[in-house]
Amino acid sequence: MDSSELYFHSYAVHLGFWTNWSHGAVRGATITLSRPNGGFLIAFLAIYVGMAGKSLWRLACFCLHISFSSPEPKDGLYHQRQAILRNSDTAQDGAWRLLVSMMAWRRRARHPILRLLPLIIAALILSAAFGVASVFSSHVTTDTANEVLLKGDRCATLDISKANNASAVYSFFKPYHAQLCSKFLNYGLQCYSNRLRSQNADGCNLYTAAQLPLNVNSKAPCPFNTSMCKSLDENLVLDTGRLNSLKHFGINLPPDNQFDLRVVHECAPLVTEGFMDTVNDTDTGAVARVFYGEGSNGAFHPRAWTYEVPLDFPYSPSNGTGYIGTSRPEYNLGHMESIAGEDPSLENSGGAMWSPIPQLHRTDADVFVMFLSAPGIRFSAPTDDPWFSAHRNASVLYDRNNKTRPSWIQDSPINAMGCTMQVQFCNPKGPASEQCEPLRGLYDPQKSTTIPQIFPSKSQQDFVNRAEYMFSIDTASINLLVGMIGAAALRARYGLALGYQGPLPANQWQLEAEHWVKGELASMQDALVRAAGGPPQELSQFQVVPETNDTAAKSMCINQKIKSTEYSSFNVLGISLILFIGGTIVLLDMAIAPFTTWLQERRHLKAGGNASLHAVREWSATSTLQLQRLAHEEAGYGSWKGCHSDNPVTASGDLLATLDLKDREHLALKGRMGIERVDTAFDTLVSQDDEK
Repeated sequence: MDSSELYFHSYAVHLGFWTNWSHGAVRGATITLSRPNGGFLIAFLAIYVGMAGKSLWRLACFCLHISFSSPEPKDGLYHQRQAILRNSDTAQDGAWRLLVSMMAWRRRARHPILRLLPLIIAALILSAAFGVASVFSSHVTTDTANEVLLKGDRCATLDISKANNASAVYSFFKPYHAQLCSKFLNYGLQCYSNRLRSQNADGCNLYTAAQLPLNVNSKAPCPFNTSMCKSLDENLVLDTGRLNSLKHFGINLPPDNQFDLRVVHECAPLVTEGFMDTVNDTDTGAVARVFYGEGSNGAFHPRAWTYEVPLDFPYSPSNGTGYIGTSRPEYNLGHMESIAGEDPSLENSGGAMWSPIPQLHRTDADVFVMFLSAPGIRFSAPTDDPWFSAHRNASVLYDRNNKTRPSWIQDSPINAMGCTMQVQFCNPKGPASEQCEPLRGLYDPQKSTTIPQIFPSKSQQDFVNRAEYMFSIDTASINLLVGMIGAAALRARYGLALGYQGPLPANQWQLEAEHWVKGELASMQDALVRAAGGPPQELSQFQVVPETNDTAAKSMCINQKIKSTEYSSFNVLGISLILFIGGTIVLLDMAIAPFTTWLQERRHLKAGGNASLHAVREWSATSTLQLQRLAHEEAGYGSWKGCHSDNPVTASGDLLATLDLKDREHLALKGRMGIERVDTAFDTLVSQDDEK
C-alpha cells in the first residue's frame, strides 16, 4: 500500500440528540442529522414559518374585521374592506386587494387613503417580516461546517512498542507520523496566517477552533544562562495563554470537568564559539562538532559531543562550479532534546538523548536545540539573521557571459537555536489564587503531585490525566517536527531555488520558531480527534484501546467535537421555539373565530338578546361562499342550508343562477322571475313584483 494513503481518514459521527456544552445545558441541546435529512428539515422549517405567517395575517384580519364591524349602514368602501379582510389568505394578497380598492375608491368614498393605506403598510411589513423569518429559520444550523460529536466507537491511541516486528515501525508507524508532521506544519501556514481568512479557508474547518491563540513577544530575555544567548533582549516567547478544553480543544464536557491548558515556548539563537570544534573522524572525514553536553547515538549509547555535521561538501560554491548535473543543495536541520525531570521511563521517547551543560539546563522546562547547516547553499544577499547568518562572499564566475553572480555562504558550519517548552494545567472553577499549577516540562513527573492539588475531585483528575497523557504521547512537539521531516520543516526553503536562497529577513529564526509552534498546536488539537476516531486500519497492531474501567478515556472519546460539512447540526431550542410559536399562531387562527362566536352567543343569551351578534355574524356572512349564497339567494335560486356555517349548501338537485351577459360592462346574475337590474349608486337587483 502507498504510504501516502495512511493519513486518509474519515470520522464516525453521532447522529441524534446531544448537548453542546459551548452553549449550556438548555441552549446547547442539539440534534445532528445527515446532510440530506438536514436539508429536508430546513425546507420544512421555512414552509412552517411561512404557514405561521399566513395564520398571523388571518388573526390580524379577524381582529380588524371585528373592530371595524358596524350595524349601521356604511358605504361601499367599508363593505369591500370587510370582504377583503375576510377572504384574503395571505398578507401579500390582502395588500394588493386593498391597494386596488383604494385606487378604485379614491374619488368615490371619504378618505380612502386614510382608511386603507395603514392596512396596506401593515400587510407589507408582516409579509416582509415572515419572508425574512423563513430565510433565517435555516440559521438553526449553518451552511458550511457544523459542530458534530464523534461516536468514539474506535477510541484508541498508538504505542510504538506494541509492534509485532521492527519493519512495521518503519513501514507504517513512522511514515504515518511523518505525514502528520507535514500536515500540521502546512495547517499552521494556511490556517494561522490570518484569523478571519482562515475560518473560511479549505482545510481549516475540522477543529472546533480553526486556530489557537498565540501571543508573540520578540523582545524577551535569554531563557538560558545569559552567556549562551547571542542577544540578551531580542529573544522569543510564544505563549498561548489559557486554552480551554471545550472552547479550544472541543472536549465536550460539562463545566465541572473542564480544564485549561497553557503552553509556553522560549527560543533564542545560541553562541557556538567555544563550544564547536573541527575533528577528523575516521569514518566520515572532517566534521564540525558542537559540545553542549553529552549526547547519545540512535542506540542511546553515550558520546562526548552533542551534534556534528560533515564539512567536506563536494560542490562547494567557492570553487567556481555550479549545480548543473547534481542534486540541489539542501539545508541540514537536526535537533537534540532534554526532558525536565529526567524520568528514566522516558528513555525510548528521547528522554536520554542529551544531557545539557549547566548553562543550558532547565529543571522547569523541556529543552530542545535546533542545529542548522547550509552546505553548498548560496544566499542571494547577506543575511543578518543570527541563525541563518551568511556574510562570506562566494561569488561564482560563469564562463558563458563572463559575469559574476553575487552570492554569500553561511558564516559557520553549524548554527544553534535553543528552545524550551513548558505546560501548565489550570482549574477554571478553582479559587483565583490557586487555579494553576507551576509551569513545568510536558513530561515532568512532578505532575503527579501538582495536578491533584489543583483539581480536587477524582473525575477532574481523571480527565486532566487522560488529556495530559494524550498530549505527551501524541503531540508533535517542535523537536519531533524537526526530527521527523528535517529541513522540510523550514519556511526558508520556500525561497530556495536551484541552490540559491532568496533574501531572508533579520528575524527569520523567529518566523521558523513560530512556524513550528503553530504546527505543534495543530497537533495537540488533532491528537484528541485522532484518539476519538481511532487509528487507520494499517496501524491496528500499534493501537492501545482504553481499559474497561477507564471511564475518563472513553468519555473523552465519545465527547469529542469536530466540524464537518457532511452533517447538519440543529439547535433544539431554536427548532422548539419555531415549532411552538408557529404552532400557537396556527392554533389561534383556527380557534379564534369559533371561540369568539361561542363567547358572543353566550353573552347574547345571558343579556336576554340585548347583546349584539353583528360583528361575528358579519365575519361569517362575508366569507366567499356566504357572499355567493347571498347573491344567489337574493336572485331567487336555491333552498339553502348551513347559512351560519363556513360552507352553505343547497338542496339536492337545485340549480343556481348564471351570469347575465347583456351588459358586459356590468355583469349580474339572471333573476328567476325576469329580474331586472336597476342602476343606483350601488349594484342592486330588483324584482318585477317590487316594481309593481
